[in-house]
Amino acid sequence: MTSTEDRDPLIALGIAVVLAALAGINAMLGAHLLIGALRLTAGILAGAAAGAGMLAVPRLARHRIGRFLALALALTLALALTVPAVIAARPAGLGPHTIARLDPLSAGDELRTRPALDAPAFIHRADGTVELIDDLGVRRVATASGATIAVTADGQRLVEVAGETTTLHLLDPTLSSPDGTPPTTSAPGIPLAIDGTWLVMRECEDAGCYLHGYDLSDGSEKPVWTTAAADLEDARGPDPAETLLPARPETPPDLLDALRTTGLLPTIPLHFDPAQGWLQLDPSTGFPLGEVLARPEETCRIAVTTAPPGTGDALTGPAHPWQVLTVCTEQDGALIARAHADGTVLWESKASPGGDWEVLIGSGRVLATGTEQGTDVVGELVVSEQAAAWQAPGGEGVQQAAMFRARVGIDPVRMVVANDIGQLVAYDTVEGTDLWSAALTSPDAPVRGRLAAGTAVVLDPLERTRPLTPRGAQRLRVIDADSGEVSVQAQVGRGITELHPLPDGRALVVDGTQLVLIGP
Repeated sequence: MTSTEDRDPLIALGIAVVLAALAGINAMLGAHLLIGALRLTAGILAGAAAGAGMLAVPRLARHRIGRFLALALALTLALALTVPAVIAARPAGLGPHTIARLDPLSAGDELRTRPALDAPAFIHRADGTVELIDDLGVRRVATASGATIAVTADGQRLVEVAGETTTLHLLDPTLSSPDGTPPTTSAPGIPLAIDGTWLVMRECEDAGCYLHGYDLSDGSEKPVWTTAAADLEDARGPDPAETLLPARPETPPDLLDALRTTGLLPTIPLHFDPAQGWLQLDPSTGFPLGEVLARPEETCRIAVTTAPPGTGDALTGPAHPWQVLTVCTEQDGALIARAHADGTVLWESKASPGGDWEVLIGSGRVLATGTEQGTDVVGELVVSEQAAAWQAPGGEGVQQAAMFRARVGIDPVRMVVANDIGQLVAYDTVEGTDLWSAALTSPDAPVRGRLAAGTAVVLDPLERTRPLTPRGAQRLRVIDADSGEVSVQAQVGRGITELHPLPDGRALVVDGTQLVLIGP
């Protein structure tokens, strides 16, 4: 007859065999069905099988220390087969790409992501604090609560308009005080433009309103020139560039609308004269340049923009890096666009189809969205320096491409879309030229993203190839919208809720409750 002591190792061996078999079955099913719970169960069962296997050794099974060693082996092996796998499968998150962590955007906070090529993005907090985001990271400048904030196109100054006083903060860090406070210059009135060292201001007194020109290089508080301006009731300001607006404004924009919306003080001073219309002024003299840009009786949008991409010499750049674009609406809703430099017409479009349109002026081009007369189908048109006729974005080149199933974004320069063969593709908005492409995880993968500031930020789901890969894990990519170069690629969870593209391959993203600045 077999004693109990003789049977215990045999029972333990049988249990070990059964547990090992169950572990193998769970591992195979977990790998095939991509179920993480089965993969973890397999690791635990394998550890238990090893422990039971130790108890199958008669000498170990008879002693307490042997049973303790078997339990220790089971726990150690189970942990070794589960914990490292779980850690390895977790998304790495934004940590390796994080430049700074900021307070989340609250009510009253404003983010300006792309004022100009050389200007920093910034956050204007409700308490007046300005957080500048540039190559130096994040810098903070204190301003008055409720002030209108902008930066100059060269990125050298922060503009603060509080009431009837304008303060310029010089952003050169080598000139700041020991506590980091930048030097300031103040002038009465509202700023219209700053070109190099020439500042053009509009000031109203009891006797009337005037335009002043200041030369910031001489340090004088007195204007170099002064000319009369329209009264307050006739005053109007230009429209914000890179902003979708109704082609027919219900009310003319005020003097600070463009500054407030774009966060940029332009280099070209525009002035509305009730008798003549819109004029471009020479910032050093105050004299009008060239012809009238738009007559006072015309219904027009007018904005200062950068020159179209690819124009000018490759070394010296465009002859006119900043241009003035007008989009005037006829009675039937047809649009006519004109580009000017120094008051001279660079190009003029033909009339678009009549309809109800919204327009976006940017990069020396115009993108219109709306419906043509007699239809209720929303469509888009674009016009540029390359052709006088309005056309659908991308023209025939895009129409011949694969079908689009999602669009990340569009502006007058490029559009980024997801097609039905599993690619993220960028096209020239005017020509339809294929700029670049990048693979998605699958042809039907849901894509979410934004295009702004020459940068595309895209989220698509991670392909689950391992059972412990979390469901809902995503791939976050920050891509140069012109070249397709990927500056950031990260595996993230479901916590990414907001995407804000920034220049130079960076972005602000909301991860849970944090605002995170990421970049290369």
